[in-house]
Amino acid sequence: MPLSKHLTQQVFDRVEHCYLQAEIHLSCALARPTILFNQRGKIAGSALLQRNTLKFHPKILAQNEQHYLEHVVPHEVAHLIVWQRYGKVAPHGQHWQYIMTQIFNLPADRTHSYNTDNIGIKSFDYQCQCTVVKFSTRRHNQVLKGARYLCRSCRSELIALPR
Repeated sequence: MPLSKHLTQQVFDRVEHCYLQAEIHLSCALARPTILFNQRGKIAGSALLQRNTLKFHPKILAQNEQHYLEHVVPHEVAHLIVWQRYGKVAPHGQHWQYIMTQIFNLPADRTHSYNTDNIGIKSFDYQCQCTVVKFSTRRHNQVLKGARYLCRSCRSELIALPR
């Protein structure tokens, strides 16, 4: 499902708006990033710091347009701005939080809470003594190779449920 040109343009516009806000507030010029729409998995977006590149998940974006534009895009932009301005620091540390709260006037949320059940990601059910947990294909394959995982709550081993 390719993104509409309109939605793609909205992302580019939001990125530019964030950069202009930061440049005014920080009184410095910032290099603009490459923008890609090829993020995979359950991650809404990512910032590749040394490549000055932003990656956005097209399906999560399409299903959550307004909130995604308002929150995910600035979140990832803030990572690149922090990298350009301060270098290697904690990913969601004080510099990033400052950009999010003081420049973008947004909450400094580290993760999204979008429903990713319907974006075509295969999962595998594992059970412990207290709950059922969904594993990604990658984690499931690690179990097939001998890896063991423990529940964070009850600390018992997670065992694959039959499909």
